[in-house]
Amino acid sequence: MASLLVAICFISFMLVKNSPIDPIQAYIGADMLKVGPEQRAKIAEYWGVDQPVMVQFLNWGSAVLNGDLGTSMIYRRPVIDVIRERFLNSLVLMVSAWLLSGVIGFVMGVVAAMKKGAWIDRIIKWYCFTLASVPTFWMGLLILIVFAVWLRWFPVGMGVPAGVLAKDVTLLDRIQHIILPTLTLSIVALPMWLSIHVRR
Repeated sequence: MASLLVAICFISFMLVKNSPIDPIQAYIGADMLKVGPEQRAKIAEYWGVDQPVMVQFLNWGSAVLNGDLGTSMIYRRPVIDVIRERFLNSLVLMVSAWLLSGVIGFVMGVVAAMKKGAWIDRIIKWYCFTLASVPTFWMGLLILIVFAVWLRWFPVGMGVPAGVLAKDVTLLDRIQHIILPTLTLSIVALPMWLSIHVRR
């Protein structure tokens, strides 16, 4: 098992290493003409990309095992800190969607079982099988277009309002931004399977 994990890590590392994108050039960006060969060499030395491949892999692996995922070029902060801050938002979304979808799916399954063969049972089964055959990403985009773009009931994206400092974000802002993703995940994902199993 450990050897398989190491092999997967090495293959992933080599795929990134052999990418046609030059990391130094991508880092420099529009200032490429202003950076001379000596500066590029210093950047390569600082990042360690001028070392042999196996040395780079071992350095990367040891850093990952020690919890060092590198530094974000966008936020100029350790990647682990950026992930830690945003993990809470993902956790809240996951838990809220899981709870809501469980309630929706259970209620639909109970209603379908109590009214087996009736029109409401057929509607619930049609809903479940239709969503099962529709790509999830397409349904998510459709819900986003209808409720966020056309009706403008909810924000289009992000977890907080754009351009607002973290200290100025209110609980109401966070709730408003999480409603549509929660409803989308709850409606599209779990209820159809839970409803079918509860009905049986």
